[in-house]
Amino acid sequence: MIAFALTSLLLSQAAESRAPIGVVLTSRRPNTDAFAPKIAAKVVEVLKREGIADVRDDAKATKELKAAGFSDPRSCNGGQTCSARLAVLLGPKAVLVAVDVGKVGKSLAIHLEAFAADQPEPLAVADLTAREDKWADQSLADITTFVRQVKEKLPLPVKVAVTPPPPPPDVKKTPDAPVKTSLEPTPSDTRTDLTDTAQAPSKVPAIVVASGAGVAAIAAGVFGALAASDRATWDKNVTMQPDGSLGSSSLTQEQVKQLGGGMNTKATVALTSGIVAIALGGVATWLFVK
Repeated sequence: MIAFALTSLLLSQAAESRAPIGVVLTSRRPNTDAFAPKIAAKVVEVLKREGIADVRDDAKATKELKAAGFSDPRSCNGGQTCSARLAVLLGPKAVLVAVDVGKVGKSLAIHLEAFAADQPEPLAVADLTAREDKWADQSLADITTFVRQVKEKLPLPVKVAVTPPPPPPDVKKTPDAPVKTSLEPTPSDTRTDLTDTAQAPSKVPAIVVASGAGVAAIAAGVFGALAASDRATWDKNVTMQPDGSLGSSSLTQEQVKQLGGGMNTKATVALTSGIVAIALGGVATWLFVK
């Protein structure tokens, strides 16, 4: 009997865990349809491998959210406030893992964020980049680290009942007064309103813009080098004739014309790309700071 009572006491005090865990795509960005579902599936796989129970993939979680009245989780566009509200709709103790994927060139920008229905702040956040052809290998360690951070935050605080000591025998007890029952929710109650405190925005747009600035800078360097090469060829082979025309002892008139046109075009592209790189770099810096 003593062993049975002790076992019952331990079970009653076991830590209760937040559940279910829903992994949901919360954005629809250009050229990511071939990658975003696979990344969400990889997050589900790692969650299960780390021993987390009651994990729901994007299809099942989205179906439950639509049944609750939310039209499409991807309409959140990676926003924190919108994604946090989805956790509330999954359940009073649910956790929603928002997956936001962007693509620039051959690189992917992945933003993961876990929201608990009963907490105003995210449980865990991760921003990572990977090449589109090697994203599974390059992102696996970061996804695993993120999942382990989420796992640490799943247990709920254990509530232990404390029995007050009996009153001294010589104290005269007064009649019990009526107890007023408060129906106001306590801070520990499940959040029923959908209001969130201001959160920092997703870094995916900033990463995307910064990647675009890098691509433009590379293009400026490449076309600038090509224009310089054409200029060197021009200076070496093309001379001004006495009648004011351009001539060359090694190039035909048509080749001289093509060389000059190509040189001007490449120089223009290099200049334009450089201006675009500077502009995008400024925008990216502003987004990161914001």
